[in-house]
Amino acid sequence: MGSTLRGVVLMLSLGLGLMACGEDEGPPAAQQADQALPAITFQVTGDPEETRVYKELAAQYRTDTGNTVNVVEVPERDVHLAKLTTSFSAGKQPEVFLLNYRYLGGFAARGVIDAAGPRLERSDELEREDFYDIPMQAFEYEGTLQCIPQNASSLVVYYNVDWFEAAGIEPPKDQWSYEEFAKVAERLTGDGKHGVGLDLSTIRVGPWIWSAGGELVDDPVKPTKFLFDTPEGRRGLENVIALQRNGWSPSADEADAQSVEDRFMEGKVAMFLSSRRDVPVMRQITDFEWDVAPFPVDQEPASVLHSDGFCLSKHDNADAAWKWVEYALNAKGQEVLAASGRSVPSIKAVAESPLFLAPTDPPASSKVFIDALSQMHQLPVTKNWSEVEGLTDDALNEMFYGRLSIDEGIERIAQETDGKF
Repeated sequence: MGSTLRGVVLMLSLGLGLMACGEDEGPPAAQQADQALPAITFQVTGDPEETRVYKELAAQYRTDTGNTVNVVEVPERDVHLAKLTTSFSAGKQPEVFLLNYRYLGGFAARGVIDAAGPRLERSDELEREDFYDIPMQAFEYEGTLQCIPQNASSLVVYYNVDWFEAAGIEPPKDQWSYEEFAKVAERLTGDGKHGVGLDLSTIRVGPWIWSAGGELVDDPVKPTKFLFDTPEGRRGLENVIALQRNGWSPSADEADAQSVEDRFMEGKVAMFLSSRRDVPVMRQITDFEWDVAPFPVDQEPASVLHSDGFCLSKHDNADAAWKWVEYALNAKGQEVLAASGRSVPSIKAVAESPLFLAPTDPPASSKVFIDALSQMHQLPVTKNWSEVEGLTDDALNEMFYGRLSIDEGIERIAQETDGKF
């Protein structure tokens, strides 16, 4: 464990309140030495509640080191990716950017990322052993660690605790079956309300396929096709599409009129499937109590990795940018990020501490996210995966809302993604 991460464990054992001691003494000498570093730009994407934490972290960084990080917020993911692409073409790229591992391949293949692996090996602040293996592996491309994972979330079930109690339904246990999950969804549907809400996409269909005992693609490293047209693949698709077909999930028109996330927040949907990223928004709920439960099990436990990483551009200021990344993943940085609720820390010492597992704000069952790491799968990391995923997302959406049959959807995905991987 890196020296800074040992400090995390010690800090948490002593209590976060002790960090205020010695503030009048100013930044430590090692940090003062960094005050001449050039200002850097850090581009992120997400809703305001998600990205707010990075501004807080940048402000803390400036207080502690005297160095400046300008945070550029891009609300839409697709716009974020397009802006990165054009900025590299124009030679005006941000020094650091936040990137989901699913979109890593295209940037790594272009050679625009300053690979983090060699920097991590030389770092006095961090060690590879500090991190969970799964997100670290996800950010490798052709054998080289490209970016440093900031989080390691999974797909879980957010549920309305008050609604469950009023209906006399026991809260979900450490593990529950697909049959139990479906029965709850059915029981809580009625009077214009629905038992479950979800948006179906490639990353969110994966757990249904894996839990049914199948595989999403023919080769996780060098895929050439999806495996939806197998008994297990079809079983997984049937399980998730049944939620919509049986009327337990909002219709296409209802989802277009109001997102399933907003419906959950307004008490119109009892359960909502998403990753950890929705926690900051969910913490605005005041009308009812909510918590999280694990993904339902069909044939075997499964979940899918949701992980964003700090990526460094090849840039004259790359050394200064790396100092920011080290700070973001050290004791104080992880305190800020974990407290926001958005992230499941990728660093074991923080994720397994009271700071994450026993926060004062919901969800109470944050351990669900940590337990899912042992059942985690990741999507492929290839040069063209973002294009493949976009094509597949559209077809899956059409299948979920009944505008395509399963056979038609599988055929469309096969045709549109043929030769694209």
